Amino acid sequence: MNLVEKHCWAEISVEAIKNNYNFIKNSFNKPFYVTLKADAYGHGAKYLAKLYEEMGAFGIAVSSFAEAMEIRKTGVKLPILILGYTSPHLATQLSRNKISQCVYSLEYAHQLQRSSLYPIDCHLKLDTGMGRIGFDLVGDREKAYSDMKELLSLSNLRFTGVFSHFPVADSLGEEEIRYTEKQMELFDEAVEYLTRYGFNFKVVHGQNSAGILRKLSGSFNTMRAGIILYGMNPSKEVSGCDLTPVMEVKTIVTHIKEIKEGQCVGYGFAYRAEKPVTVATIAAGYADGLPRFIKNKKYSLAINGREYPLIAVCMDQCMLDVTGGDVTIGDEVLIMGGKGNQSFDRVASLTGTINYEVPCGLKRRVPKVYHEHGKIVYVEDNM
Repeated sequence: MNLVEKHCWAEISVEAIKNNYNFIKNSFNKPFYVTLKADAYGHGAKYLAKLYEEMGAFGIAVSSFAEAMEIRKTGVKLPILILGYTSPHLATQLSRNKISQCVYSLEYAHQLQRSSLYPIDCHLKLDTGMGRIGFDLVGDREKAYSDMKELLSLSNLRFTGVFSHFPVADSLGEEEIRYTEKQMELFDEAVEYLTRYGFNFKVVHGQNSAGILRKLSGSFNTMRAGIILYGMNPSKEVSGCDLTPVMEVKTIVTHIKEIKEGQCVGYGFAYRAEKPVTVATIAAGYADGLPRFIKNKKYSLAINGREYPLIAVCMDQCMLDVTGGDVTIGDEVLIMGGKGNQSFDRVASLTGTINYEVPCGLKRRVPKVYHEHGKIVYVEDNM
């Protein structure tokens, strides 16, 4: 493996990436953005942007100007949409780099108008119930419509798209279903109204991963695929059977020792042996993305197809109870990822979070190794 150091790394299956992309493409008859924000949910935006461009993706969605430029600098020509805030002083750079910007308020639109030397392609963000950013169709629809109509007077902003976001589309509870249906009604009404008033939206999107799997109808002509690209489901209720987990995070065993009954391991007496135990130390810790308190949740790591209890988590190293196992220094260890007991879903459930957060927690120092058909095709090593 072409790494500076075999320490802690993420293995990413290009075959799985292609499988998930083609599942979405072949199952849902609409073009879609590939969401590569947060470094493609920890999977590496630069390499994946190139791969998705080769596969014919419609466009790329990111969260910030820095993320957009990181991708542009790789030579990718696909349309890029920033879903969140960009400082107005970068408005001219948006135009020069052919990056579309989300516009979510009249005040922000005026700031972009004043700052840009050239026209900017924009997507209008409608708040239909997320309560985050967007023209507020829930709290004050009359003001939202009035503000949006004024946008047409801004010569430097070209509104080529419109979108919203559905925060409970991943739940099939009665209240959540009604909430999402109401959001879609508000969205469709607004798109129709704005189109009659003079907006010419080419791209209309609102289906996130959950919306895609649920085949939410409406005025959408484009989708935004996120977590499902990486082989994870939006929730237990909303899932896709043909998704393949993409990533496994691995390290190696660096030390093995025997400890006696009563000996302690880790900070704060993290573990106290009740009998003689064989302890293996591995070269990864919470600074590599493994949640620190998962040690209290009966979590095990996999070595040579067998699982061993995690007994202490430090910043850069962890300790396992490998008593009775066939473990040697240099053995590879599956920390998290894949389909089994180390899956991101299980890590998330044990630590009280969602699967999205776990791969996003991978740090820059963890290299990404992309492989296909048993061969390494690319390595991104930031060290």
